[in-house]
Amino acid sequence: MPVGLPVAAIVHSLKIIFTLALFIIPVPAIAEKGNSNTSKELEPLQTHISQRDLKIIEQLVAIAQHNSAQVQETKAAMGLRAFADIVTIEISPSQTTTNYTSPDASPENERSLSFTITVDPIKFLGSFRQLPVMQARWNEARVQKRVAVVQYYLAYLQARQATLIASYQMQKFTISSPIASLHSQANSSSNVNNLTNPEYVAAATQMLKTSAQERIALEELASCVGLSPQAIIALLTYSPR
Repeated sequence: MPVGLPVAAIVHSLKIIFTLALFIIPVPAIAEKGNSNTSKELEPLQTHISQRDLKIIEQLVAIAQHNSAQVQETKAAMGLRAFADIVTIEISPSQTTTNYTSPDASPENERSLSFTITVDPIKFLGSFRQLPVMQARWNEARVQKRVAVVQYYLAYLQARQATLIASYQMQKFTISSPIASLHSQANSSSNVNNLTNPEYVAAATQMLKTSAQERIALEELASCVGLSPQAIIALLTYSPR
């Protein structure tokens, strides 16, 4: 016949198991969180212009050239505007009255319009000779807009990476790990994140400087392209990688 364990021994065993579970279960979650933070900190910085950057530049250039008043004006100068002073059109209204010999017939009035087109051959030859110049101006305006877009995009790319580097430097002054907060809660408010720590002051100043430069670079890029900063950020975010 089996011998039953005392109730007190069973309760004591359950308490031990429950206590061990409280210490063992959270450990993988904390370790996993620590690994994710480490991988984020070790994210490689950009060292060259990628194919994605080149695709973004082409998209921005196309939008900027379409929104550029200078590009559109030089393009329109090669169209009908180039021959605006060459052709002259005159419209003359006229009225004709027809009288019939029959005494019972009343005269009939007919109204009509006459068109006179005059072409100035001298101006035509002059405008025709100016077409290559207009074509060159249009190409020059397009190239200048392209160069400006490339310069502003690369400036924004560098400013954004400078902000990323500054944020990495600030991470050592931010205690976000649960384990670190348990062991360093007493020392976190001593002289880590205050004005008496020169390293913290330098890192915070650099962070603010790079953030301001990134914002200025974004505004300049948006102004060059002819879009809002929000539209630029959306284009950069959702562009295929």
